[in-house]
Amino acid sequence: MLRLHQVDTVTASELRNMQEVLVSKETEVVQSESTARGLTTESQRLQQDLEKVQQLEGKITGELSTLKERVATMQSELVTYQDLDTLRHTAEEKKRRLQEDRVSLTQRRDSLGQLLEEMNQKYEALKTKLKHNETHAQLANLERKWQHLEQNNFVMKEFIASKSQESDYASVAKNVSQQVAEYNKSLIDSLQNRS
Repeated sequence: MLRLHQVDTVTASELRNMQEVLVSKETEVVQSESTARGLTTESQRLQQDLEKVQQLEGKITGELSTLKERVATMQSELVTYQDLDTLRHTAEEKKRRLQEDRVSLTQRRDSLGQLLEEMNQKYEALKTKLKHNETHAQLANLERKWQHLEQNNFVMKEFIASKSQESDYASVAKNVSQQVAEYNKSLIDSLQNRS
């Protein structure tokens, strides 16, 4: 009996230990789940941070490429501007050519202006001479008369065309003959119906 009681006692003691272990394990499970959720959230946040860093890296790469191109351009320009003697010589040569062109064009303009003045004087002289020329005066009068006659001719053509339309009786005659034929036919039909 004593032994039975000992078994019961040991079992009860073990049972309490088991319950404590169970509670401890359940607490650990809850803590593990909480930790897992925290780690998942942290992982998502870190993933977002990684994406932002990758975007920033792409932007920086693009800007770096642009900067490299600008530096290359500036270096090539620097090479050009370092040789000031060549630049000065080129500019002076261009200036000399432009001055020569200017002198040449000024001379050409003056000679063309003089030629134009001479041509205008000749034109005015011919115009005055022509004005006093009897043949020219007669030609001018004949041209005015011709224009007047052309206008009259046009007006007469329009008048003739309108009068021709007014006196065109062919369509009226055709219409009347059709109506007479229809009337005769109806008379014949009515006479035949009486018989």
